[in-house]
Amino acid sequence: MSDSAQSPASTEGRPHTRRWFLAGAAALVLGGGGGAAAQLLHHPRRAARPAPPPASLVSALAAEDALIRDLDATTGGGTAVRLVIAQVRADHVAHAAALRGLIATYPRATAGGSASASPTPSGTARTREQLRAAETAASGAAASRAAQTHGEVAALLASVAACEATHAELLA
Repeated sequence: MSDSAQSPASTEGRPHTRRWFLAGAAALVLGGGGGAAAQLLHHPRRAARPAPPPASLVSALAAEDALIRDLDATTGGGTAVRLVIAQVRADHVAHAAALRGLIATYPRATAGGSASASPTPSGTARTREQLRAAETAASGAAASRAAQTHGEVAALLASVAACEATHAELLA
């Protein structure tokens, strides 16, 4: 009974005491707490946005404001065309509001003021065909801007591009 008579705690060197287990548990808790603290300190830096807002957002807002001014200046056409123009204008106002909202999330950013509320500079009255061409060009430009960005900026610009293409079809 030489090997089997010994207790398992005393088989190799010193036995494991309660202090040894407590020290091991404390090391685990401190290590886990340190990792959690490092993770918490890391997240606020990741959430900060760079300043200024991307040029693609600023140029998209300027394009929306220009389209709104052109639609406001266009007064001709039949009732059906006027109804389409009214809906298209409402969409452009919504696009501009979404772009201003996203631009405003960047530090030190100005949302471009209220360019659509003031008539200066004034827009250009356009025919139905000219409006369709402008919407087609705006769709391509917005798609190009979306391809050059990522995340929520790209998603918003891609949505604007799709809507502009729909406007062009409505004006066909």
